[in-house]
Amino acid sequence: MHSDDKINLLQNFLNGRISDSQLRELFFWLNSEKGHLEYEKLFNERWIKDFDAPENIDSVKLFSKIETRIKEKQKSKKKYFLSGLRNAAAIFILGLILPVIYYSTLTSSKENRQVVYLKESLSSEKVKKMTLADGTEVWLMSGSTISYPSSFAGNETRNVEVKGEAFFNVAKDSKHPFIVNLGEVGLKVIGTSFNVMNYGEEAQIQIVLKTGRIDLFKGEYNPNNQFVQVNPGQLATYSKNESSFSIKTTNTDKYTSWTEGILLFHDDPLDEVLKKLGRWYNVVIEINDPSASHFPFTATIKNENLDQIIDLLQYSTPFKYSKSKVRGETKLVIERK
Repeated sequence: MHSDDKINLLQNFLNGRISDSQLRELFFWLNSEKGHLEYEKLFNERWIKDFDAPENIDSVKLFSKIETRIKEKQKSKKKYFLSGLRNAAAIFILGLILPVIYYSTLTSSKENRQVVYLKESLSSEKVKKMTLADGTEVWLMSGSTISYPSSFAGNETRNVEVKGEAFFNVAKDSKHPFIVNLGEVGLKVIGTSFNVMNYGEEAQIQIVLKTGRIDLFKGEYNPNNQFVQVNPGQLATYSKNESSFSIKTTNTDKYTSWTEGILLFHDDPLDEVLKKLGRWYNVVIEINDPSASHFPFTATIKNENLDQIIDLLQYSTPFKYSKSKVRGETKLVIERK
């Protein structure tokens, strides 16, 4: 499909002249592997000429228009353009700055509602800050993913999901608890700042509370859940093997300084240090000496590049470090000297 055809589809949709077949074509284009990149390119290159008010066109508003169009089609008893979905339809709208947007259809006992979830994945950058629809600020660590709704309006809770590491400064709203889903467990807050570490390949999930209060729970959130309370300055660790929480007092700066571009290590096991450095510098880590696992390492890392970090490791630990490129990825191998 040529660029002019895509522009015409978008124009027809926004002007209310799109047919069912064109609506189907628009959906499949936007939901294709390269659709969001083409969408952004067209906006940057062509929309300024083709639309009267391009500054008012964004992914959320565009979705709202599509949602309205679907409801109109439902009222007129026309068929859904996307077969296979029975009671609700959710459209993937790929935003101007978001790499992936996917749908999640939520059903309540009262009515079926359509909710668009945005998915942000960070790989090339070390840290990215974003602001959610309710004003909550989120810092995302390299190698991490957060899924969140385009709007919290109409929901009893504010739900997000994190895989990897993220720091939250949650906007206070006592009527709508903020829920972070972390797989086997989750947490509920009202207005709080905290850090979560949830890597699927690791045996632990960690939550560090800076301000406010956290209520931890197992499984999915329910107001009647049994909660484990965490207070400021505490580290809560959930063991996946034992299905249990443990809580201790800690230095929160050690777990939150990464949001300012600083990594703090104090007598940390070297294997844990290397995992964090691997994510920070987007490097594949291979440890060929088991004794490296428990070797204590202390350092403050701020603006150093990867080669400087390797030099630091060479001088301060009894191991050999070799860097190479493997299938386009940087790999760091650790061995005994």
